[in-house]
Amino acid sequence: MIHVTVLLLASLGAADDPGGWIRAVNEPEVRSVLEIASRRYEGEPVSEVPTVWLVGVTHIGDAAYYEALSDLLSNVDVVLYESVMPDGARPHQATSERSRRASTRIGLELLSTIASRTDERPSGVEDFAAAANAIDLRMGNWIRAASIDAWGRPVRYEPTDSGLSFTSAGPDGLQGTDDDIVETSEPKEAGSAGPERNLQAALADALGLRYQLESMPYAEANWRVSDLSVGEIQAAFARRGMEFDMLGDMLSGSSIPAQLINMMLGLISIGDSLSGGAVSDGVKMMLVELLGTPGVLDMTDRQFGPGFQDVIIVERNTVPLEDLERIIAEEPDIGSVAILYGAAHMPDMAQRLLEHEHGYREVDVRWDSAIGIELADSPLTERDRKSIRRSIRLALARIKREARLAAEPRSSEAD
Repeated sequence: MIHVTVLLLASLGAADDPGGWIRAVNEPEVRSVLEIASRRYEGEPVSEVPTVWLVGVTHIGDAAYYEALSDLLSNVDVVLYESVMPDGARPHQATSERSRRASTRIGLELLSTIASRTDERPSGVEDFAAAANAIDLRMGNWIRAASIDAWGRPVRYEPTDSGLSFTSAGPDGLQGTDDDIVETSEPKEAGSAGPERNLQAALADALGLRYQLESMPYAEANWRVSDLSVGEIQAAFARRGMEFDMLGDMLSGSSIPAQLINMMLGLISIGDSLSGGAVSDGVKMMLVELLGTPGVLDMTDRQFGPGFQDVIIVERNTVPLEDLERIIAEEPDIGSVAILYGAAHMPDMAQRLLEHEHGYREVDVRWDSAIGIELADSPLTERDRKSIRRSIRLALARIKREARLAAEPRSSEAD
């Protein structure tokens, strides 16, 4: 359960520097609020680089919070967003013929996989993107990227008796030759279950909050996924002798601890019906206090080893920063870029942006209320709130102690 607690906190976007990017604001007897920062940066006037917003986010929050962020991002030319994605969801960057073939096939496999989850057999990219967005708002843009092969040519869609065929003409650019690369989807099985909702979505449902991936306009054409793929993260962990599958299973809802937490979340609504909402308010207060506590994510280093943060924060942050460089070099008409990532990523992201060769500097900051509890209307008493804060302090002390003990064998082995 210790592992699950730390991982769930990490996934919600807790930051190590609450004064800089995330903070708990308490007005006694009035409200308790978790606030997240967004900061705007400008380069040197002579550099003519785009303005950059670093938009910290927590992955569950109040509906008004996601509306406010969506409004901010509606005025930005390009949004680079965080999302560990399937392989093939980003535009191809292969350069050799062999790597182009491999990259194109991965993209076609992604198209085939998504097609097998839809009820329709669309004849073109936009119809397919619209059908897929009904499943997941991110999928439409993934489809658009995968529908251009690594030679820059459109993929041909063709309905078949059993599903949908996706064909790249390959290096020669001619359809119907031995160079063709083809993938065919299987039809969706009647009555097949949809994808599992992960722990973050389940927690949002239980608390009457919203889940980020279901509450922001990921389907907009100027929203670009800017993250490592599942395969890239697996490889990064493997290089450090670590396994990614544990993290994925924890958050997907498929592991036994996750199933137990899902069962506990289901009891929140029952508890609320008996207590007038005290249970969900208590859990939200725990989130506000926990996510606003300095050093929470340091536990992941001690629990899983220093390589964990190297991959989850540093390597993933490299992707949007490289995409920003690409925009500066190749898209001079882009005047503003936003990087939308969990608040945990922002201290490292900001430091690296400030060290950028174009002299970026902070010019503006705004704080948005992510999760709030109106104490005047809550059934939680002051005694309840003190008890919650005391329990959090004790629990964090226990987690830190166990993480420290778990790290000692690794230190001995290293010696």
